Amino acid sequence: MTLTRTSLEGLARRVAESGLTAAAPGDLDVLAETAEVIGLNPVLAEVLVDPSEPIVARERAFSLIACAVSGQVRGGVALAA
Repeated sequence: MTLTRTSLEGLARRVAESGLTAAAPGDLDVLAETAEVIGLNPVLAEVLVDPSEPIVARERAFSLIACAVSGQVRGGVALAA
């Protein structure tokens, strides 16, 4: 998955409507890798992709990462992890 504004919005919409289980694990991995690339706390990324973490913690990590990453992607411009 190449992370663009459109792909991030689509992922966020799926998660908002159906929870993290609606996201493909690969999509969450790309988001987590991107979070690390832009300098977010790596613990957030670890929590996001760890299915043994409480779902509320994973959802919070998703929210924080998605907000931070959304400021880094513009229109069709990809942000590579």
